[in-house]
Amino acid sequence: MTKIENSKRTILNMAEALLQEKGFNGFSYTHIATELGVKNAAIHYHFPTKEALGIAVVKRYRDRFQLWINNSRIKNLSPEKKLDWFFSIYTDMRADKGKVCLVGSMEAEFNSIPNGLQSEVEALHKELLAWLQATLKEGRDAGVFQFNGQPADKAALILSSLQGALQMARALGTSKFHAVVQQHRQDLQAVV
Repeated sequence: MTKIENSKRTILNMAEALLQEKGFNGFSYTHIATELGVKNAAIHYHFPTKEALGIAVVKRYRDRFQLWINNSRIKNLSPEKKLDWFFSIYTDMRADKGKVCLVGSMEAEFNSIPNGLQSEVEALHKELLAWLQATLKEGRDAGVFQFNGQPADKAALILSSLQGALQMARALGTSKFHAVVQQHRQDLQAVV
């Protein structure tokens, strides 16, 4: 059996890419093993079940997101720059040849993914929404964002729109995704 360099991280990277490309139900351990040139047992050694692998991918993403938002380079940005940073997460996915949001990918399959994975996806989605809500509130309080309604509702609209735009871009191309992001920027601009 071939030894995988940094095996656990390599498997997680491959699983994350497959989740964003094919969804949870669209890949198996065989896809990962074939790509890495190993047997399925090498994957099972680190992740006994596909649910355990999915949970590990989402937990890792949650940890990464917390590191990002608690980094002083992000925390100390203006609300507009924070929002641009958030949009860039989704723009980078689109630049990656049709990948979709990790959360959006699994929410599309939510009723068919295991319960433990559902809980992790829900937790990640709530964390994304909470951060976006706080950023929108901060921007409106500072007078740089303008929108009707509550920040929580606007955050849900923006996040669901970004997720949908990534999926739409698979069929209609990247320009449609960028148009959605630009429309959000325009909609939030405060009248000066």
